[in-house]
Amino acid sequence: MKIFLKLVFFVSFLSLVPCVLAQDTMDTINISDVTKVSPLGDGVMTLTFTLSAKQFANWQSKYGQDQGLLRRDLNNNYTGQYETSDWDVKTDSMNRTITISVKTLGAVIPRGGGVFEFRVPKQWRGGERNGTTYSYNFVDPIAGGGVTQTNAKVVLPDSATHFVEDKSETGDPVIQYRVPVPGIGGMLLWAGVGALALGAVTAAIGLAVLKTAPAAARA
Repeated sequence: MKIFLKLVFFVSFLSLVPCVLAQDTMDTINISDVTKVSPLGDGVMTLTFTLSAKQFANWQSKYGQDQGLLRRDLNNNYTGQYETSDWDVKTDSMNRTITISVKTLGAVIPRGGGVFEFRVPKQWRGGERNGTTYSYNFVDPIAGGGVTQTNAKVVLPDSATHFVEDKSETGDPVIQYRVPVPGIGGMLLWAGVGALALGAVTAAIGLAVLKTAPAAARA
């Protein structure tokens, strides 16, 4: 469960940032939430806010000149206990967008044999698969009368197959999938090739010794 929490802290973060952005405005906050999962199960999460002029001013007033405060707020409320790295916060004043990205260890739960499980956050509604990408679109009300329009995506590895949409032991939606795992068969194949090559070299040396031995004896 702790591994799962490493993934969904951005979902919890949405309860912090919209409150800052929505002060004195009833505009819609557009949010793009993309999680890309590696074949080993780690993730890169990218959260992008597209803001109105008022929302952008609120953000700048709260965090614009103090990125350290933003990270402290995240650590204090959501990420302090998680294994994260490579934090990056970009502000595009021209287009009024804020983009936060972070790498997270253990974005999905390994089930063994190349099977992994992604537990869909309760806040995410809908869900359609296109290839290895699951997309969720939903609207949530926030304080002050505004709403958040969220487009969330989980991009699973290109090698992912055997998708199964199910329920967890707690009744929450989960997605299971499988990725190829280098098996012992491949290791044995290379070991066999190595042994064959070693045997050939040994045979060649043996033949050379046998050919030279009589000449040495005659000498």
